[in-house]
Amino acid sequence: MATAMSSLNGKERLYINKTGLELFDVIRAYGLGIMISGIRYEETGVTIKDVGYAYALDIEGELPKEPDEELFVGDEIKWRQIFRTFKVRKDAKKPHPREDVEEIISQNFEKILEIHRQSDFIPKIGKNVKGGRTLYQTLDVSAAKGFREEKRGVTYHDGNQLQVDRYSWAVAVIGAIHFVSWKESADFITILVPNPLEVFLLEHREIHSELDKEGICRISAATALTHYSIKLAIQVAKRKRAQMIKYDSVIFNVMQKTGQQPKPGGGGKYSLDFLEKLAESSQGLEVLEKLSRLFTVSRQVKGIRQDIALATAEFLVRPSFENFKKWESLYIRGYINEKLPLWDKSLLEEIVKNVEAT
Repeated sequence: MATAMSSLNGKERLYINKTGLELFDVIRAYGLGIMISGIRYEETGVTIKDVGYAYALDIEGELPKEPDEELFVGDEIKWRQIFRTFKVRKDAKKPHPREDVEEIISQNFEKILEIHRQSDFIPKIGKNVKGGRTLYQTLDVSAAKGFREEKRGVTYHDGNQLQVDRYSWAVAVIGAIHFVSWKESADFITILVPNPLEVFLLEHREIHSELDKEGICRISAATALTHYSIKLAIQVAKRKRAQMIKYDSVIFNVMQKTGQQPKPGGGGKYSLDFLEKLAESSQGLEVLEKLSRLFTVSRQVKGIRQDIALATAEFLVRPSFENFKKWESLYIRGYINEKLPLWDKSLLEEIVKNVEAT
């Protein structure tokens, strides 16, 4: 296997090659980044860039020799969410996946870093991977649909549960624990992660921490996705001092709750272009704040306010004139019937201007 690492202006570069499983790929990038920078120390700077075929991690400072123990702590709820389909058995011969993650990374830390120095390393994924681990649908819903063809692409077939090599699996779990946003309702679970076009990891950690504190509308998977994305665009806009924060989309996976185990409900990438265009001006930022307030975080809301939240999400997913007119008409009904505050004409014009530019 060829090694093509090295130095870009004195920086070391590691690689996360893409497999076609979008969520799995991006959480591996964040997972490898946090393994290098650590939770407590932050002595090593990590910048993650989406370079098309891979995520490139540029490192400032020395690579650590061992993992930060805080990597294996994290939010208890998130650990349970990732391994929600794992059944604990009294006679189990295998360790709980959480213990497995810690053991794999602790015992193979330098080896994991070494294989990611190699620009041609691609995770082994298939029905039977020697020494592999189950690729849970919480790490990518496509894993629940069967197996992926060995050649590169995104062709899937019904079949057995996917497995992945243990190193890539452990890195992905760490990324999910520390950087996935889970939005859950009675009917669905939405997994959200911003795609790092170019981000400084420490700055991203601060943004992720702020977003995790925010209430998000969970009327539907679409409201969760668009409300989260608005709040992300606002966070980025307010951090103009941070030159190394650029996202181009939000990667999302949806699981439908059916019976004992959730079923895959799809996923993809939501482009941030429209929201970012709005965020470039002070008026546009005001529009985003106002749109954000149309999403209710209460799960009990019904009637016109729920309809407006759904229409706002539909417009933001497909910001066309047709959807804008539908949204505007519905909002006028809300103004007449529910006394919703009228929009400034200048703010509506700002929306229209950016719809035209999209």
